[in-house]
Amino acid sequence: MKAVVLRRFGGPEALELLDWPEPQPGPRDVIVAVHAVSVGRTLDVEVRERGADFHVELPRILGSDPAGVAVAVGSEVISVRPGDRVVATSTLYCGDCVECRAGRTNACLEHGALGVHADGGYAERCAVPEGVLAPVPDGVAFDQAAAMGTTYPVSWNLLRHRGEVGADDDVLVMGAGGGMGIAGTLIAKSLGARVIAAAGTDWKLERCRELLGADETVDYSRPGWAERVRELSRDGRGVAAVFENISSPELFTDALSTLRPYGRLLTSGAHGGGRVELDVRTLYRSHLSIHGETGATREQTLEVFARVADGSIVPPPVFHRYPLAEAPAAHEAAAGRDLFGRAVLVLD
Repeated sequence: MKAVVLRRFGGPEALELLDWPEPQPGPRDVIVAVHAVSVGRTLDVEVRERGADFHVELPRILGSDPAGVAVAVGSEVISVRPGDRVVATSTLYCGDCVECRAGRTNACLEHGALGVHADGGYAERCAVPEGVLAPVPDGVAFDQAAAMGTTYPVSWNLLRHRGEVGADDDVLVMGAGGGMGIAGTLIAKSLGARVIAAAGTDWKLERCRELLGADETVDYSRPGWAERVRELSRDGRGVAAVFENISSPELFTDALSTLRPYGRLLTSGAHGGGRVELDVRTLYRSHLSIHGETGATREQTLEVFARVADGSIVPPPVFHRYPLAEAPAAHEAAAGRDLFGRAVLVLD
């Protein structure tokens, strides 16, 4: 089969299109004929550059969220049949540790990621553990499914379960034009929240209003943006939750300052650097909390895809498609700031 393989860390040129052995299913694996796989900053670009501190072993086929059709299943697989449309949701878990037994599969003590700790979806075929797969709802294209694979479960976990966002809450979504930001905006809207979308360019904010239904928008490249967020909240006291996936030292403190008393900052992502200043007095004086999550549990993942299936949550728009052979160009695009949503590799 054809696969894009990483045999050394480095720039986009380190991604090589090669003839590669087809994967064989283990007892609990599903072989997926890949139709689409997204390209993200952390699990793709940063892993390609330096392994992203994930202890990656080379050679490796990247791609954490391949979407396609099941073509073969292992002897112990019970929930997937050949011909099913499926998408991988990245989170690898052992199923046996104390966290997994408690249902917290995303906190597995042996936690890993598809495309990082096992070969992923930059290939015509991919072997995926059954528990990592979710059904692709009818009417959802494979490129949309790939764009949802990692972003929707963690966004649902943070907003619905950790943040307990509900009807009439004001929610500030940072980086609203990115893959996580789009997921956060659409999921917050599905929960009945009033969304204030924040991004750094006017054209992205326009798309957030027109395509995602953001109620208000704010340009965080302009002075006084945090004050503007508070003004836009329903009573001027700030938002109930901040969906934060940037972790930029230039933005984090201001984002935190937009919270009303007992507000929650919800975070998963650090492409802005990851190290930020925090005045702890702000936390206890305003009764604030910060919640971080990696991925979502198996149960939460099936919840969010069921909401997509019944129409409660809208799938994301996809504007940036690349053939598998152009994976280096997709990486360059994903590392920049000119995308709305995710770059997606598509395979015929």
